[in-house]
Order: sequence, then C-alpha cells, then structure tokens
Amino acid sequence: MEYSYNFQDNITASSFNATSENILNWIKENRDRFDWAKDPNAYEMTNLFLFGSKYVHEGKSINTETLSEMWNIRSQDFKNCNIPENNFVYLICQDAYQSAISGKPLVNDENSHHALRKMAGLGLYLKQQQRDNSMIAYNNPQELLQLLQCSKSLKTFHPELFAKYAFKENLDVLCKLQLENDIPIEIENAINLCQSQLSNNTIQNHSDIANITDFQQEL
Repeated sequence: MEYSYNFQDNITASSFNATSENILNWIKENRDRFDWAKDPNAYEMTNLFLFGSKYVHEGKSINTETLSEMWNIRSQDFKNCNIPENNFVYLICQDAYQSAISGKPLVNDENSHHALRKMAGLGLYLKQQQRDNSMIAYNNPQELLQLLQCSKSLKTFHPELFAKYAFKENLDVLCKLQLENDIPIEIENAINLCQSQLSNNTIQNHSDIANITDFQQEL
C-alpha cells in the first residue's frame, strides 16, 4: 500500500505520532475558547485516521491512544454542525477511526483515500453553511473534478464504501451546486462527463442510502 511522496497532505510514518499529538493538543486548547474551534475538521480527521490504519497495518509504532482521545472528543462535536450519527460525514470519520484502531485499512490506494477525506470535508462544509447561513453553495470546479476522478477509484476498488456513503447521490448534488455558477464550457463538459462515467454500471442495493445522505434533501 505505497503512496507517492508528493501525495497531498501526506503524513509520514515517522511524523505521524507528533502530528496526531499536535492536532489533539490544538483541539483541547482551543475548542472551549473559540466557537469556530468547536466544529470538527472532518477532512483532517479522516486523513489522519486513514494514515493511522495504514501504518498500524504495516506494523509501525503508532500511538492509537491519542487517536482514541481525539475521537472521544470530536465524535461529540458533530452535533454542533447538526450532523447525526447516521450521516455519511460522521460515518466516514467513524469508520476511518475504527480502521486505525483495528489496523484494518478501509482503502489501499491514494485516490480512494482522497475521495473519502474530501467527501467528509465537503459534507461538513455544506452543513456548516446551512447552520450559519440557512443556505448551501459550492464553487470550486478544480476541487470537484479531482473528487470526481478519485471517486472512480473508490467505486472500482471499494464499491461497498461508494454505496454506504452515498457517493453518487452526494456527488450529483455537488455537481448541481457547481453548475449553478458561471464556469467555462470546457469545465462544465468535464464535470458532466465524469458524472456520466460514474453513472455507468450503477451499484445496486441502494436501499440503505436514504438515511445516510441528506445533501439532496436540503436543496
């Protein structure tokens, strides 16, 4: 399960424990001082936990007690963003945490790793918008195209996760929000093409998705 050296937001095995301890200390020092620090960072947590599961699986010396303390705090903080435990944002973070503790990686490739952390992060971002502004908007076409491309890997290699976290449905909502903005026709066509590709060979048995995703219910 080798990742490239220049993988975005890479955390090396040698720096993992220091990174996780720094994040935990920041949370404990700031969450009671600033309202904005009470919200969890779903992208950061998912990224950290997925790297943790990778290194535990590889037999590296990882301080999982730090990860447990972090999760015990932050798992309660999703309520601040009106995210229940059956929401896909919570589920991605929870499953990533459990994979770190068990040493059983959720995914084994960079693209799937990125798809999970980015979907968790964007899900949280939209919920924060809804809480703070009573509306949701999205305008980052390059970020979206990267997520769409990486989601192809998740669907190919981990179709059960693609279905569990309702990726197709949530990507459709992100695309709809993005296409409400003025963007070059080339970018619009690229987004539509990626959507079409992800729609091919649609994963069946989506009966368990309705209670997980609520992006589309909030438009």
